[in-house]
Amino acid sequence: MQGKILSTQLIISDDGKRYEYDKNDVVNLGNKDLAMLTGSQVDFVIFDERVAKSIYIINENVNVSSILSADSISSARAKALWGIGLLIFGFIILYIGYFFILTPNIRKIIDLGLQFFSFITYIVLIIAIVSVVLYSMAIYSVSKAVASKSLFKNYIKAIIIIFLCDFLMPSMTILASKHVDIFTRMIAVFVLDMIALIVAIYGYKIHAELARLSGSSLFLWSFWINAVNVPLRFVFIIFAGFPSFVIFVGFANIIKFVAFAVSIIYLVLHFIAWWRFKKVEKR
Repeated sequence: MQGKILSTQLIISDDGKRYEYDKNDVVNLGNKDLAMLTGSQVDFVIFDERVAKSIYIINENVNVSSILSADSISSARAKALWGIGLLIFGFIILYIGYFFILTPNIRKIIDLGLQFFSFITYIVLIIAIVSVVLYSMAIYSVSKAVASKSLFKNYIKAIIIIFLCDFLMPSMTILASKHVDIFTRMIAVFVLDMIALIVAIYGYKIHAELARLSGSSLFLWSFWINAVNVPLRFVFIIFAGFPSFVIFVGFANIIKFVAFAVSIIYLVLHFIAWWRFKKVEKR
């Protein structure tokens, strides 16, 4: 008899009848996530008129809704990979746009530099939002799959603090970079330092737990590499207040390029770490 998978417990045959089944009766399932295979074609043997046995998947049908709704390691892995992949793509086109408007020869030929960069910024913002949503769903799926009480909570706390940091960053950067008294500048830098430190603490907890669950140290390696961006950001803020702004502009571009390179390395390592995350490490 042939049919398709309706859920993790039901199969519908080609003649419309429904049969219950057990995951262990899917012979060629392997390490695949059954929850993500809804709609896949199967061949099976009827047992006791209501139960399917000796089930073989003959045509896989992995659909997006199944991936998004499933709370399993395989589902989390897929969502994380899509989220990180989109973010890498967004970073690349953002910096292409950034260097596009900085290139004098191109700007002489095409007088659309700033408009082009503005358009790219909106596109990247949309990509970033989708990426964050997918990655948040991935962390939630992992926490549900392994019954973790801390992973998703730490992630949400980190996200809230990051948004707070992004909200305060413009005003704090202005205070730190303007020619105001040194005390005011130091307070602004100190506030940003404290926010960054709190984010780093939660970030470490998240990466450490992912490393423990997956058995991959790449999660921690990616965290420490990304930590390089914190001092780079504050070097940028501090030097922005110096009178020799013309010299600083070139230095700022170097810092931005290094920060971009560090971010890409972090994302690539993080992507590989998630790619290898196929099952929970038993300890």
